[in-house]
Amino acid sequence: MSFDIKIDQGVEIPEVLQSGRVVAELAGEKVRLSLRVKSADRTAVAKALGFTLPAKIGATSSKVGITCACLGPDEWIVIADQDKGGKLYGKALKLASKYDMSVTDVSFRNIGITVTGEGAADMINVGCPLDLRLAAFPVGSCTRSVYEAVPILLYRRAEDSFTVECWRSFAPYVVGLMAAHRSGAAST
Repeated sequence: MSFDIKIDQGVEIPEVLQSGRVVAELAGEKVRLSLRVKSADRTAVAKALGFTLPAKIGATSSKVGITCACLGPDEWIVIADQDKGGKLYGKALKLASKYDMSVTDVSFRNIGITVTGEGAADMINVGCPLDLRLAAFPVGSCTRSVYEAVPILLYRRAEDSFTVECWRSFAPYVVGLMAAHRSGAAST
């Protein structure tokens, strides 16, 4: 079943696109927190939050309902299910008064698009220049990149499963390009 949802200012985009075995669909609403933590406080903050803040840029950690990706030497994005996110944000705010860190709720800024199935990497590579072969971008990898001219965060959840995060205002453009790929139309 496929239907449209409204994103910002009434712009409609398809919720599900399917091309052969590849399915691109809007991810459910998530809580997204941008964390900046001084390296000396990383371990203590992670322990207090209850999950790992990976030290290696591009690495991720996961526990039920929470994914954390290292985007820089002192920067992480935490993406959590709605039922966990509110408590997590409150906890992080309290920690910010105790440690050298900041937390910003960017939940409404971004939207997630999951791309799954055999050929998912090919659908993403229509607009993203990364080498998405499994050896070059293994499961659990996360990085900033672009989809055409749109800044994205790309996370490989499984061999044939990715999440593309972009700003909500760019979502119609990104999904439009994926739809053009699905129909075989040029993406330029």
